Amino acid sequence: MASLKRDKGLDNTLKVMKQGYLYTTNQRNRLNTTVFETKALGGKPFVAVTGKEGAEMFYNNDIVQREGMLPKRIVNTLFGKGAIHTIDGKKHIDRKALFMSLMTEGNLNYVRELTRTLWRANTQRMESMDEVNIYRESIVLLTKVGTRWAGVQAPPEEIERIATDMDIMIDSFKGLGGVFKGYKESKNARRRVEDWLEEQIIETRKGNIHPPEGTALYEFAHWEDYLGNPMDSRNCAIDLMNTFRPLIAINRFVSFGLLAMHENPITREKIKSEPDYAYKFSQEVRRYYPFVPFLPGKAKVDIDFQGVTIPAGHGLALDVYGTMHDETLWDDPNEFRPERFEDWDGSPFDLIPQGGGDYWTNHRCAGEWITVIIMEETMKYFAEKVTYDVPEQDLTVDLNSIPGYIKSGFIIKNVHEVVDRK
Repeated sequence: MASLKRDKGLDNTLKVMKQGYLYTTNQRNRLNTTVFETKALGGKPFVAVTGKEGAEMFYNNDIVQREGMLPKRIVNTLFGKGAIHTIDGKKHIDRKALFMSLMTEGNLNYVRELTRTLWRANTQRMESMDEVNIYRESIVLLTKVGTRWAGVQAPPEEIERIATDMDIMIDSFKGLGGVFKGYKESKNARRRVEDWLEEQIIETRKGNIHPPEGTALYEFAHWEDYLGNPMDSRNCAIDLMNTFRPLIAINRFVSFGLLAMHENPITREKIKSEPDYAYKFSQEVRRYYPFVPFLPGKAKVDIDFQGVTIPAGHGLALDVYGTMHDETLWDDPNEFRPERFEDWDGSPFDLIPQGGGDYWTNHRCAGEWITVIIMEETMKYFAEKVTYDVPEQDLTVDLNSIPGYIKSGFIIKNVHEVVDRK
């Protein structure tokens, strides 16, 4: 077996944060290798892997562990202590079944209807605004979609605050390197949302509030694990939040989607004229633009991979962005081309913006289907139901920054409803 090539340095965390989504690609090119070792997060060794073969290895539960590998700052701000993302084995499979039980045909149809209805209802508000920052506007609207879908009580006057807290938590990825001045703010935002949801869990169990059966609030409040024990109310609140927080993070994809339509005008016409094009367009947005950069794991055993041995106990980093821009998997990966999904085989190991592998046994996001539905309906809305202008602004997407954003957030003006008055 060949020896692992290394990106030298006692701790390359700052280098990772400076190069962002391109760090692993840059090092692979520099070292002329497909797999290499680096040190990060306090000098811990990580082997960076990419591509379909890397994802297949990473999601093999027999040889790779996920539990305990998320950085504490991300656990404390984004996912929550004790969240499903932080456990493995039977406990993970048991709790994942609860998440997956929400993905019924009725619930998926309902989130489609909610998205369609709430965007249409939001038209008049946007028409009255001098300019609309799509990044900000969509996080508020998606907070309405997510909370209503989950069955939680979110008073209209609280939506803005809840949306802001969610955005602060989601933005905590940037705290991976060095001192993060917003860390305390992120923890406080999480505490406020956890307090709010835990109160609803407790009141549901007492019978004081009555969410409909089949909603996330109802199912989580009444769930028992494989030993017959209910979930601790705080932990229940944390995972209840994890049923709809990913829906709110879709605001990144929404702003990216409008940027893609702006830069590729033909796609707007195809969304309006071709029945399945909104689906292909949404998938390409998820593949093309930066979202999750890497995912961490740990080798349970010595792993022989692509001619090298990854020692047991070594950290693993799956290059998510690099996999979705791998030219051996995708033709012209740096071109935005929705048509590539006409013949896509649905592999769980190449399109992995929200994780890969099996939904039931791996850490793949249970809400991925909902993400696609929300994106389809949102893109149809902006292509078909409204017109708007795109003023001069900074539309840069900086791949050296984690998480990825459009610098301006994507601003539109002069929004008008499309009405056929003939």
